[in-house]
Amino acid sequence: MTDDMVRDLTAALNAADAERARLQDAFDVTTAAYQRRTRQLGQWRDMAQGLSADLRQARDDRDRAISTSQQLRVGLVAARERLAASREEAGR
Repeated sequence: MTDDMVRDLTAALNAADAERARLQDAFDVTTAAYQRRTRQLGQWRDMAQGLSADLRQARDDRDRAISTSQQLRVGLVAARERLAASREEAGR
């Protein structure tokens, strides 16, 4: 091997090492971003599940409130009818 060949091979090896280091850095940055996004996705999924549970609870509460309101309305109508009937009897 001549000195020129050794220099050329050394330069090629150095260039390959530099490219490998650049690619490794890019890979590390991409891996870190992927891991960050994966954690973020997990947090969003957990938040969505919590919000979904809250929404189900709110619907159940609303349905109970509607049912209670309807029962109170029926009771109020019945009380008014009884009051009107008792007033009629008192007026006789």
